[in-house]
Amino acid sequence: MKSKNFDINKIINDFDNLDPEFINPQGTPLEEIHKTLAARGSQIILECGVRKGFSTSIFTYHSEKNNGHCFSVDIEDCSDVVISEHWSFIKSDDRDVKKILNKFTLLEEKGIDILFIDSLHTAKHLKQVLYAWYPYLNKNSIIFIDDIDSFPYHKNQPKNSLMNNINWDEMNKFTIDFSRSNKNDVTLVQIYKKSGLAKLFKKSAKGSIPNRIQSKDRSYILIQFIKLIRSIKNVIKN
Repeated sequence: MKSKNFDINKIINDFDNLDPEFINPQGTPLEEIHKTLAARGSQIILECGVRKGFSTSIFTYHSEKNNGHCFSVDIEDCSDVVISEHWSFIKSDDRDVKKILNKFTLLEEKGIDILFIDSLHTAKHLKQVLYAWYPYLNKNSIIFIDDIDSFPYHKNQPKNSLMNNINWDEMNKFTIDFSRSNKNDVTLVQIYKKSGLAKLFKKSAKGSIPNRIQSKDRSYILIQFIKLIRSIKNVIKN
């Protein structure tokens, strides 16, 4: 394969040279994806969001190595970021399941083993993409959701951005709520490094429909009232 913007061999070499005996996780969320793919063999991958093709290069590297295939979707034309017989691209909204399946029939025929979501960073879009593609996920498939940790965008942090702070927090909350509402079918692992990564393990066979989110937040006014009562009690005690 050939990656337009990245030295994929150096990236993989750097990942593989991380100390496996080191007690704390090293590397980035993409290193976690690399380790996951290295242990799974041939996979059908659907990547939602391409940009310069960093994750695309890693997915395609493993697809070539294990005779799998990576299908990538983006609203921008990213058709030149990778050259490989094991990679296919379509310029499309990643929620347009019908259009994508019409071009990539293998996704429906064989199902999806890895779903990577890194497109529009809002909880609403994430929800629409996840629910749209969930029925096409195979048994024991994995869902990766990128960018679920807002800390790099907090006030006084290098990437300080109020809008991203809000969006990332809402995406993280949706991911947790989704996993809890589907606790009999998915197991959630979260990595808080860089901008974060959620990793969901799906148990059920292709065709299963996820539950809608059941959890409901308590009233904001009620929470503030309880906090006020608690503060008053603490003042009285002191």
